Amino acid sequence: MNKKTKWIIGIAVVTGLLLAQQPVDLRTSVGTTLAAPTAYGTAPAGNVMGVNAYITNTPTVTISGTPTVSFGPVSTSGGATSTFDLAATAATNVKASGGNVYGLEVFNPNTSVCYLQFYNAASPTLGTSVLHPIGVQAGVTVVIPVGAIAPMNFSTAISTGETTAATGSTQCTSPMTVNIHYQ
Repeated sequence: MNKKTKWIIGIAVVTGLLLAQQPVDLRTSVGTTLAAPTAYGTAPAGNVMGVNAYITNTPTVTISGTPTVSFGPVSTSGGATSTFDLAATAATNVKASGGNVYGLEVFNPNTSVCYLQFYNAASPTLGTSVLHPIGVQAGVTVVIPVGAIAPMNFSTAISTGETTAATGSTQCTSPMTVNIHYQ
């Protein structure tokens, strides 16, 4: 069969399928006759699809005092993340109490992979109870952009360390350049 014949047969089949389809009335196709749409706040005269949209209640809203809305910069710690600039391979405390890490930037100046380890402890020991190890190739920068939702939560404290293995205790030769954005 040549290409032209195949096209003609294909068009004929599609046309036949399109012409064979009949319009469907959704109000009767589910086995129950549904009511015609009504104006907002008017009770339907029969069954309706999904939830009943007959809403006539008006909520009462009471505002006491003078509400204050501020759209400018804020000086409180709840308004922004703090940044910790890490420059050590040893276990280092970032925040002595529980908190969240919202983002970070890590550059590895070493000639081999280094791992940024996180700990849920104020005084951690490298390689012990490691959480969220982030491997960074030599000469590479890893960025976890600051977002509205924290990708890491710590109930006790936020601490870090830099090692040559994900859960190891051998420190990297040189410290990585690390910025941790936390609250």
